[in-house]
Amino acid sequence: MPANLKRRPSDTSASNMDDGSDFSQPSTPKQVKIEHETEELSKEERQERVFANLRLRRIVKENHGSDINQLSFFFNNKNFSAPYGIDQSKTFDKRGSVQRDQSDTSNILVTVGGPQINVYDNEHCGDHLDIMSHFNLAVESEEGSPPNKQLHSACWLHRPEDALIATAGADSKIHILSLANSEERAILSGHSKTITDLQSHPQNDRHILSTSKDGTVRLWDVEEEKCLAIYDVDATVSVFHPSGATFITAGARGEFREWDVVNLEDDGMDSGETAQIDKKQSRLLKKMHNDSQIDCIRYVNGNLLSKSINGRMEYWDPVSEKSIRSFRVKTGENFSRFDVSLNESFFCVGSNSGAIYVFNLHTGKQIAELQHRRSTKAVRCCVFTRDCRSVICAGEDGFIWRYDYIDDEILKEWANGQKSD
Repeated sequence: MPANLKRRPSDTSASNMDDGSDFSQPSTPKQVKIEHETEELSKEERQERVFANLRLRRIVKENHGSDINQLSFFFNNKNFSAPYGIDQSKTFDKRGSVQRDQSDTSNILVTVGGPQINVYDNEHCGDHLDIMSHFNLAVESEEGSPPNKQLHSACWLHRPEDALIATAGADSKIHILSLANSEERAILSGHSKTITDLQSHPQNDRHILSTSKDGTVRLWDVEEEKCLAIYDVDATVSVFHPSGATFITAGARGEFREWDVVNLEDDGMDSGETAQIDKKQSRLLKKMHNDSQIDCIRYVNGNLLSKSINGRMEYWDPVSEKSIRSFRVKTGENFSRFDVSLNESFFCVGSNSGAIYVFNLHTGKQIAELQHRRSTKAVRCCVFTRDCRSVICAGEDGFIWRYDYIDDEILKEWANGQKSD
């Protein structure tokens, strides 16, 4: 049956909630800046000060009440270039809306939870996460029984005058959604079991990689709506090399494999035949996490950053297979996607008790621990904003938590106000 995609749905799809914290004062329209920036401090140290001053400012609860499995900003780095981190300067109009270039889509955030995809505007409405579009796969079948439509992953694909979202989960299909037209554009079928991970190609927005519990990873041409290659591997997550020429898969028993991305023209397979790739054509890499399940991997500075569900994170060189730095994060036993800042210097990761940890990747130093007294459930995913002045996390029961940078002057005002009370 057709998917249900709505533009600006009713308030039942998601609701903004007062955070209930001591840091709920309204923001004022002004240019955001970092206080006490001195020449003696490096850019990295100034960024660390920002993370140290993050405070909870917004809570959103989505109506599906299920785990939110992934968050993703539409940075569109393949087609848009602009400053990021503390180099980015934002200005606001009198209404508190951020002034930005029309081609800058980094304020757009997608959430994947339950049977729903929700798209938010993270900035134009000041402190609020304003819902823009709502996609619901939980459409009852003709027999009246709801199918299993739990979603697990999504990725963005740029198109002229549009933004596409590829999303997938328990129904084993990949749904291609048009944000501009508020419609389901295509369905890619082929997997026979739950799809756990989707990755867009780092060099183009035509190809995506899907990882499934059916024991295969598939390479797709979204425009042609066809599968280009099937890789025989039991994997939980995958990641493209930044060049797009190879990718790495990781599995439930800590196994890493490197694969070549099939070039159909070179293989003489442009007639539409799907390439079949077995394990013998891959390179088996060292087990960096022993036999623990890998739940997230990313290329960072040409190296790999990988996480297992027990909280161990490894920063390592996949060519030499040597460890650069190990992290033991207090996440507990928890499936959680981490995120890396656009300058590839910091990462954030969530725990099974509602905390988010921010680390300096180069020094190994923990920069911040973010948690509110009401945040006690497992964090399944977290992301940095483009300017790294906010960290957004989500997880169990459909809650989204946003921590924002508050400068020293405002923090002192709040502290003095609390003392006077």
